[in-house]
Amino acid sequence: MDTTKILQQTYNRKHWNSLLHYIFADKYEAMTSPYEENINNNIAKYAFRLGEIKLASGEIIAVYDVELQDKVQIAQNKVAIRNLLKQSWKYYDGAFIASYKSIGTDWRFSFLSETKEWTADGNYEKIKTQTKRYTYLLGGNQSCRTATERFNLLAREEKTLSNIIKAFSVETLTKQFYNELFEWYQWAIDKRSGVTFPNNVATADDDREQIDTKIIRLITRLMFVWFIKQSYLVPEKIFDIHSLKNILKDFDPSSRTSGNYYNAVLQNLFFATLNRAIVDEDGNQRGFAKSTTKDVKTLYRYAELFCMPEDKVIDLFSEVPFLNGGLFECLDKTKTIDGVAKAYNYDGFSRNDKTFADGRYRNRAFIPNILFFEQEKGLLSILKRYNFTIEENTPHEQQVALDPELLGKVFENLLGAYNPETKETARNQSGSFYTPREVVDYMVDEAIITYLGDTPMIRALFQEENLPDELQNNNEERERICTKLKQVKILDPACGSGAFPMGILNRTVEILQKLSGKTDESAVYNEKLQIIENCIFGVDIQNIAIQISKLRFFISLICHCRKDSDKPNFGIPTLPNLETKFISANSLIGKVQKAAQGNLFEDPQIEITKEELLKIRHEHFSAKSTFAKIRLRKRDEVLRSQLEKLLSKNDIYAPEDAKQLAKWDPYDQNSISD
Repeated sequence: MDTTKILQQTYNRKHWNSLLHYIFADKYEAMTSPYEENINNNIAKYAFRLGEIKLASGEIIAVYDVELQDKVQIAQNKVAIRNLLKQSWKYYDGAFIASYKSIGTDWRFSFLSETKEWTADGNYEKIKTQTKRYTYLLGGNQSCRTATERFNLLAREEKTLSNIIKAFSVETLTKQFYNELFEWYQWAIDKRSGVTFPNNVATADDDREQIDTKIIRLITRLMFVWFIKQSYLVPEKIFDIHSLKNILKDFDPSSRTSGNYYNAVLQNLFFATLNRAIVDEDGNQRGFAKSTTKDVKTLYRYAELFCMPEDKVIDLFSEVPFLNGGLFECLDKTKTIDGVAKAYNYDGFSRNDKTFADGRYRNRAFIPNILFFEQEKGLLSILKRYNFTIEENTPHEQQVALDPELLGKVFENLLGAYNPETKETARNQSGSFYTPREVVDYMVDEAIITYLGDTPMIRALFQEENLPDELQNNNEERERICTKLKQVKILDPACGSGAFPMGILNRTVEILQKLSGKTDESAVYNEKLQIIENCIFGVDIQNIAIQISKLRFFISLICHCRKDSDKPNFGIPTLPNLETKFISANSLIGKVQKAAQGNLFEDPQIEITKEELLKIRHEHFSAKSTFAKIRLRKRDEVLRSQLEKLLSKNDIYAPEDAKQLAKWDPYDQNSISD
């Protein structure tokens, strides 16, 4: 049985029945004439029950297929599709549902399961828990490697409910991915790989300093690109070897001495495309840096590495929207130390091709092509083998694909990597511990329930799929809960990869949707944006952890955006700047305040300065261009300097602590506040 061929083609009922017979043999009883289910809504055209699977463990699984309306997005509308046949399969232990459209090649396979048990009076009924749903996106546009492996594995296993759940568990998938990614990370940070970043360009001695952090930052950036690629926001050809041979001069994907892919394609994508408006506030379009321009880090460079003219290179990236958000901000800086200006090229995005005596670049990062394209263990080769979804899975909704939560596990694995000298885990030294999803969900629910008031009605709101009876017709009470939810303040003082703040965001929005009934994409996006700005704060001592936290929030927002070529920036709103929402600091060390000597804000100018500083940071959150951010950051620096003087003059804090408070620069992604 060619499982891959069936899963990668357009849905075909005959082939699907054949695959189910192959997997379950005589335990699958197909109906001679599929039974048409009675549905009447704007989601589906038709639904048919195809048969039943009678498992060795005694459970019975109903099998359906559903033809969706042409306008329905298969990758979205998961809940609506799940609820379509709810009344039909409630008498079964679970359901297999194939959802497809008459147009396009993609389709979705879903396995739905409910927890049931025998009751004291002899009835077999559902325990009061939510339905669990496991799904695969299949068809011509999807990588079906994982689905093929799981279906073939299930064909060899005993046909029990627990084995089906195990086969569709996302945990098995993510462990496999982590192992491959971790091997690549070890390869990249090994000195023999040839990877270098300039750091202080005046010396060659530190070009491998903090190489692990640089590689993790590269992984987070590229994985974000891979996630948004699912929404067709980045062209596929810049990851295709055959296309790249017509884009780059002398492109050799197996080269250990050429790094033209990272420099010409990825750096230009990161810093000059995703980090620059298609047309900026001065009317300037994306373009190449010239010899007459100063070293602006949002302009294309490396024209000599392409085998096409500059205008064609710009066209290559022309359909990529400007995303903003700081993730792709080039971290190359010039710092003045003891009156001497020194260049620190942390990202190494430079036109300067000068080298040291041994051939290493003085100003430019170098990552050999083979690290991306080696057939089995290259980074792009690994990413291409997996399905990705931009929506975070929950305990009740699991698409069998890699979701943004995996970034937290990447953080755990990479920053908790073992010490190569002792071969022991370094996790205790870094304080890097990953909190499992089930624990996070429990913490989130208990925290918000306690905040709202732990009553039976509030618990029912969180535990049941539908609104509790007390809230069904009580608009005033629903509005009161919504208002209170939007006023909550959540601080995670050791947020790591953002598991708890992200759990808070997703759960809060889910409850708000249930209370208001507003589920359209734009409403959910705006709801999330408001909660992120006003309600959620995170701190961690590791700045790379903060980058991963911000990355998860960016993905959470962008999953509600749809590309529209007729709209400015292709209809994609620019992401917020989260520098003052998630910060690198040691939250265990506080400021020492002197004994109270009157009102903290005795000098009214302190309060005025503080409020103006907060206003600047509010504006920065929504700033949509590099120039606007630079202007606001300079104003922020002036206000911090004024605040330092006022605090010292008023003698409220010890002078050194006043300087600490006022001099902290939240916009420097390479620094950690002490």
